[in-house]
Amino acid sequence: MKKLVVLLGLAILGMGIGLKASAYEPWGIGIYNGTKEAMDYATPGATLGNKSGSATCKTVLGIVNWGDCSIRTAMKNGRISRVTAADWEKFFVILYGEKTLRVYGN
Repeated sequence: MKKLVVLLGLAILGMGIGLKASAYEPWGIGIYNGTKEAMDYATPGATLGNKSGSATCKTVLGIVNWGDCSIRTAMKNGRISRVTAADWEKFFVILYGEKTLRVYGN
């Protein structure tokens, strides 16, 4: 029972830390989050392009964060020279989370 109380306390702490994330830091809020979200970036009138690249960052409780989820890294991973659009993918389960930036272009 004591372990359950400690685990629930850590989960609540993780949710509280996640609540202070801004709109540009799409980490998980709650027990589970598996969503995709449009990033406020697109070249007007452009198509998605025929290439895509991604870059991922990870977190534990929103306290320990690592990775490189920059546009430059996503472009390099997809061998893209011109980005036309980008979006976020979020995955969060209780204590662990990932966010992936996906860019599209040519």
